[in-house]
Amino acid sequence: MEQTRKFTWKELIVVASMLFGMYFGASNLTFPVQIGQQSGSAFISSIIGFIITGTILPLLGVAAIAITRTHGVFELAQPIGKTYALIFTVILYIAIGPAFATPRTATVPFEFGIATHVSAASAPFWLLIYSACFFTAVIFLSLNRHKVVDYVGRYLNPAFIIMVVILIAVAIFKPMGTTAGQAVTGAWRSGSTTNGIIQGYQTMDALASVEFGIVVITAIKALGVKKESTVAHLTVKAGIIAASAMAVIYTGLAYIGATSLGHFKIAADGGIALGQITQFFFGNAGVYILAIMATITCLTTAVGVTTSFATAFSGLFPKFGYKTYVIAVSIISFGVSNFGFATIIAIAMPFLMFIYPLCITLILLSLASPLFHRARVVYICTTIFTIVPALIDGLNAGPAFIAKSAFVQALTGFESKYVPFFAQGFAWLVPAIIGFVIGIGVYEVKRVRVGKTVSETE
Repeated sequence: MEQTRKFTWKELIVVASMLFGMYFGASNLTFPVQIGQQSGSAFISSIIGFIITGTILPLLGVAAIAITRTHGVFELAQPIGKTYALIFTVILYIAIGPAFATPRTATVPFEFGIATHVSAASAPFWLLIYSACFFTAVIFLSLNRHKVVDYVGRYLNPAFIIMVVILIAVAIFKPMGTTAGQAVTGAWRSGSTTNGIIQGYQTMDALASVEFGIVVITAIKALGVKKESTVAHLTVKAGIIAASAMAVIYTGLAYIGATSLGHFKIAADGGIALGQITQFFFGNAGVYILAIMATITCLTTAVGVTTSFATAFSGLFPKFGYKTYVIAVSIISFGVSNFGFATIIAIAMPFLMFIYPLCITLILLSLASPLFHRARVVYICTTIFTIVPALIDGLNAGPAFIAKSAFVQALTGFESKYVPFFAQGFAWLVPAIIGFVIGIGVYEVKRVRVGKTVSETE
């Protein structure tokens, strides 16, 4: 019989704090403020949409890893096919790692704390210096992966939470204005909740959840829990705690953004807005407080992603060890970060419009898999029906020379006419449901025909 010891609430909070710290990065800090400013009086419905993809979906991703007892996204996607699982895993980890998410963890705090104090001409030089120091710290923390819980959960993350809570509390008790009557701008006028869902893609947390789930499981096992069902239960509980904390902070930051319109115009991005707000409440020292806040949260995210990346790739491609991958992903992230935050965000959006639907359907299929015993046909049908409209949505969100090409215009013209929810960015939703229904139908026919359960290999 497998022995396990009782897991204390203090240890659960530490693990939940670690998970929160890995999730809460650059976009988590800035996008809610931007949403608050842009959606004005509609900030509640807008932030609800953001919470769906920025909080609830990541929680489901962690739960999917725990419930299926898989060891990462590769195993999670294997029912679709080993080749697909390998390609999907590599693309996902590169995007969450050195291509998009990790590089911007350095650029955002730089823009908050240093860029405003140096000339535009010298900014690239200072970004080079700052990002070099930042990723040196990432390497050090990631190489000591057995101490991730201590570094992230017990020290770095609580300091960040305290700073954010203080800022939100001050804004609530000493508001800059009211949310009532504030203008609702742009796309927020026609669909605040759906636009919030799309904006939540930029957090990339749902993509990261299938990486972070195994990190949490490993941390729980390292604390002495061995029984698989107990590990799964504790992983889900830690995820609920982390997700709840994120939802509360997102709402607070959106409120700050909406009430700031009493003193400021809508800023070009959430980083600028947050800088103005912090300086309003804390004076010149506010800029430095914000820089420390951003550096802490972004460093914890970078460590979490780098640790997950190195763990996964050292398992998939064991020719190189964990330490080699840590150093490699940090060096590449350092290079990409020097292109700047705006460039990284612009390049990421088309990719997110394509990959997110595939990730969402994979998570939901994994959670529902006990109903059909992970039968391959259900996974394959759903994925096939999802991938085509998701690809078209990605092309439509690409640069003008792609989005405005005759070929893409013909595809989007067809989708806008015949596929529901295209205008909202969810053209994949109905096809995915159709694929799932077809897959379940085929599964049931096979099950009745052979008189037994259809396994994931059939």
